[in-house]
Amino acid sequence: MSDLNPDGGLSSDFFALDDRLAKIRAQITSKLENQKHLAVILSAVEENIEEQKNEKTPVAYFVSFLSLLNQSINDNGIVDAKLAATTAYFLDIVLPFTPKPLLKSKFGEILTKLAPSLTHADSEAALIRSSIGALESLLLAQDYQQWQSSGNISPKRAFVGLLELSFDPRPKVRRRAQESVNKILSNPPASPSPSHAVSILAAEISLAKLTSLVGQSKKNKSSSKELNSQIIHCLQLISSIASANSWPNTQIEALCDVLLDISKTSDQYLVSSAFSAFEALFNSMTDFIYSEKFASVLNIIFDLKPSVNDTHLAASWLAVVAKALECYGRASPEDAIRRIPTYVPIISQFLSSESKDIYSSASQCLIAIVSQVIPDKYLLEPSKELNVTEDIYDLVDETITFLSEFIEKELLSIRFQFATKDILEFITAAILKLRSRCNPDFLGIVGVVGEWRTNETDQFPYNTEAENLIAASITTMGPEVVLSVLPLNLTNGDSQGRAWLLPLLRDNVRFTELEYYKKSILQVAEFFQNKIIESANKESLNAKVFQTIIDQIWSLLPHFCDLPKDLITAFDDSYAAQLSDLMYSKVELRVPICHALRLLVESNLAYRDGALEDDLLSLQQFSIAQAEINVKYLSAKASNILSVLFNVFSSTLPDARGFVLETIDSYLQVMSNEDLESTFNKVCGLLKSSMDQEAEQTKAPKGAKLTITMMDLVVAMAKYVPSTSYNALFTIFSGVVSHQDALMQKRAYRIISKLCETESGKESVKGFMQEIEKVFIETTEGTHSSARASRLNAILEILELIPETDLYFIPATLQEIIISTKDVNERTRELSYAILIKMGNIMINGGIIENSKVPGFGEDAPPSEANLTEYITMVSAGLAAQAPHMISATITAISCLVFEFKDKLPTDVLLEIASTVELFLTHNSREIAKSAIGFVKVEVLSLPEELVKANLSELLEKLMKWSHEHKGHFKSKVKHILERLIRKFGIEEIENAIPEDDKKLIVNIRKSRNRAKRKQQEEAEEEGKSGATGEKKFVSAYEEAVYDSDSDDDEDDEADQGKGGKKAPSQFILENGEDPLNLLDRQTLAHISSSKPSKFSKKDVKQSQFKTKNGKLVFNESNDNEEDPLANKGPGIDAYLEAVKQAPIRGQKNKLKYNKKNRQEDNWSDDDEPEAPKPKPSSNALGKARIAKPKQKFKARKKF
Repeated sequence: MSDLNPDGGLSSDFFALDDRLAKIRAQITSKLENQKHLAVILSAVEENIEEQKNEKTPVAYFVSFLSLLNQSINDNGIVDAKLAATTAYFLDIVLPFTPKPLLKSKFGEILTKLAPSLTHADSEAALIRSSIGALESLLLAQDYQQWQSSGNISPKRAFVGLLELSFDPRPKVRRRAQESVNKILSNPPASPSPSHAVSILAAEISLAKLTSLVGQSKKNKSSSKELNSQIIHCLQLISSIASANSWPNTQIEALCDVLLDISKTSDQYLVSSAFSAFEALFNSMTDFIYSEKFASVLNIIFDLKPSVNDTHLAASWLAVVAKALECYGRASPEDAIRRIPTYVPIISQFLSSESKDIYSSASQCLIAIVSQVIPDKYLLEPSKELNVTEDIYDLVDETITFLSEFIEKELLSIRFQFATKDILEFITAAILKLRSRCNPDFLGIVGVVGEWRTNETDQFPYNTEAENLIAASITTMGPEVVLSVLPLNLTNGDSQGRAWLLPLLRDNVRFTELEYYKKSILQVAEFFQNKIIESANKESLNAKVFQTIIDQIWSLLPHFCDLPKDLITAFDDSYAAQLSDLMYSKVELRVPICHALRLLVESNLAYRDGALEDDLLSLQQFSIAQAEINVKYLSAKASNILSVLFNVFSSTLPDARGFVLETIDSYLQVMSNEDLESTFNKVCGLLKSSMDQEAEQTKAPKGAKLTITMMDLVVAMAKYVPSTSYNALFTIFSGVVSHQDALMQKRAYRIISKLCETESGKESVKGFMQEIEKVFIETTEGTHSSARASRLNAILEILELIPETDLYFIPATLQEIIISTKDVNERTRELSYAILIKMGNIMINGGIIENSKVPGFGEDAPPSEANLTEYITMVSAGLAAQAPHMISATITAISCLVFEFKDKLPTDVLLEIASTVELFLTHNSREIAKSAIGFVKVEVLSLPEELVKANLSELLEKLMKWSHEHKGHFKSKVKHILERLIRKFGIEEIENAIPEDDKKLIVNIRKSRNRAKRKQQEEAEEEGKSGATGEKKFVSAYEEAVYDSDSDDDEDDEADQGKGGKKAPSQFILENGEDPLNLLDRQTLAHISSSKPSKFSKKDVKQSQFKTKNGKLVFNESNDNEEDPLANKGPGIDAYLEAVKQAPIRGQKNKLKYNKKNRQEDNWSDDDEPEAPKPKPSSNALGKARIAKPKQKFKARKKF
């Protein structure tokens, strides 16, 4: 092993190889033949190595597999294709771990033995792929001198062979060869040149091949798929070479010329492959050392600029330019920024094109340049820490100035009027990228676009794009800057107002000055409020418009409070008092004011915690330290604000005060511990006094009870109060949890849930655990059903923290949890299932259960050991209950636990559970039977097949009792279980186990499955036929109805129905033969029928019973029964009586019932063969029409 590791011992490569081979050795028992064959060959080779008393080194493996490859391939051909593929597969694995000196010295011999597997005509794809991998490892081991040698047996010749395989028509072979080329070129041997010795050779061969193929494509006027595929394969190879940084500079111009030539084609796959090659070329030059190379590539591309109206090449050229400049910006951003003034005017020329595709592509190209070329870091102020120099700052500033002037003077001119929409989108993208650096250069542009939007008489068609631009300006430059250029003018009657700016401000204001809102915008609301007061008619249209503007202005307040820069100066005591007075006096302003107060806290907390730590520009303008100062400032004011919010909360209706509670929660987060404690003590005092007052009152108070309001505040504060207040909190919990009011009980249990949301709260719960458990056990019977969900949620939280010494809490509350699985409240049921599973996991961990502490057990009850079997025994005790509801709930709980812990329960326990629960299938109670059927479904799906199969006959005998029961979907559930069993065990096994009387159900299931298969086959055949015939396509159902014509002959209609093609129409137009149907007429529906109208042709006239004489109609008054259509129908009274017999009758609860005497409900026979004709009844009345029931599959509602 010293060959592998000069220092002695085993190298890490050996262990890596052994790990890979170990995975193959494990496949010796695989059911897949190919995997097993690999393991057998490996085993044989290792036995051979051991017989020769050699160590299992990579060299030993390599020599053995190479000799095997020689045996399987000789001069006459491939002797054993399977063995050849297997040995090549192992060589691919072993060669990377073989010592490189061996591969260098024996290169010729190894290549000679590998070559036949690559070049032989009969070689399969798997053999070639593995041989390519082995050749790749062999070539990677060669040094620079070996690559410089020439001859038939040399690395260079072998590499040419890989290039030829890169054009192979087989996809996997081609891809493996291209990956090998990429890896070899990406790992050049040590040499004076940074690129590989064969990189020029690879580029020349691939480019020559591509040029030849493109020339052939031009000669063939009709496009050839085969030729296009070869071009794509060649482009993929070029992408592999370029992505390895191996494309030589001398070949770049020729490559760009050919790639742009390919981009002219209409084949999207060719264009896409050409772009991939461009992208690989650009991505390979992302380092600064390639800056000059990139510049030369860009010059070549711009020299190949097509005509502005070249619809074939212009869009493709613009896409290539966008990608090139994006990569150039990553490689050398400063050089790329310097070239923006040169490239933007050239690209903007395409905005004057008459083709929409071209000027849209030009706009997207400009957007890509601005967005990708300028790094975000370069927008910052000069900073040594961030490596932003004065020169970079000035360079970006000059670029922004150029862009603004060019846009304002050129792009917004009449020359580019066709591309106005795309130009506005480009300006919007530029503003969003440059952000605050746009001010003041882009203000002129904002003013021009704002005037276009304001002047409604001109009917500017791109208002949406203009508003998006102004919205971006508000976001980046701030509302004060934008409104200085585009004032609202709402109080100035001489100028045109811009009320349309208010929604834009509401949606885009953030991170600005609150003082500006107070002094400038809020005055507009006061102005219109005075107008409403002065108005004589408060319900006039003007008053409503004024009120709308006021509401819009107040809706801006929360957004101005979203991380304001001047929080400390603008949100002073006077303004806070003003907002408080407004909340008391104007109820309609409570929502925006509370939202604003909440955002003041939340935005600063989020910013302090690093929500925008990646936004360097925001961090430079507003530091995290400033956010910390703002939080401390709000903390000092939190006590007074909370006092106001508590008063507002208590005076608001319970259904409409959630937003106030959210605001309270925000300020509780920043409040100091001293203020929290004092505030909490005040709330506790108010709670106690209100409870005492309500106890003395005889009548229920109107509106919300003060006790419930105070409890809401206690629950909100529970998560934040200091540890010194925990005693009072638990006292409130233990006192209120037994209250008669269900709402009070809910809030008491929520105290525990809230406490468990914090680490300090969890520790406090652990400290009071025994008292809490005692309260829960004592209040089991007195809990209201509406408070059950809150109680169960608290129990679940307690179980997360329960110590091993308190496991008695599980059996003490288990009965309540089991009963809750049948609760009407879905949330309660979900929590009960979660608690059952949580209890099971706790019991798995073990411990001692002190049964003496469980209610109902004696003090001398011995303790028991906690385990899963004991837990199942506890749950199963409910099966001995007297009430069917409890038994049903217990079975449901057992089903949940069996499904969850089926892999952890012993087989004998599972068998005992199954046999016990199956006994309840014979119970007369539907509720119990329903739960038992649910357990059977879990049993069939989850338990081991052997366990279910051993008891199959007995199970089916009990289960089939409910196969004839329709109520509660018993019948469908039983059928579903049978279908599951048939899938698992086969239909013969189930047919042998099922009772004789119920075998027709199996027949029904078999025929249903066969029918479904046939139907699926027929549909597939019909789809194939319809695809071949090529039906007419319509844009909408309306056009199909109007323009799709059917044959006028009945014979054609009948022939069409037999073709099995498109479905026949379900609605028909009644034609009168004179005027076409007017679809705008109100009487149109009278001419549309759901049944096909009969055609009236000349043939019908000849066969008519009406006869003419001298131009007059002559009616035949003969009483011949053959001409009387009603002669054989019997008297009218018979038809009436028959109709009465078939009519529904009123049953219980006023429900309609039909006579079922002649219906065979339990007849499962569903034969496809036609039945024998039945004798006709003596009466001439019409027989009953059987109504077919929908074949609907019902699924179980409960899932475990």
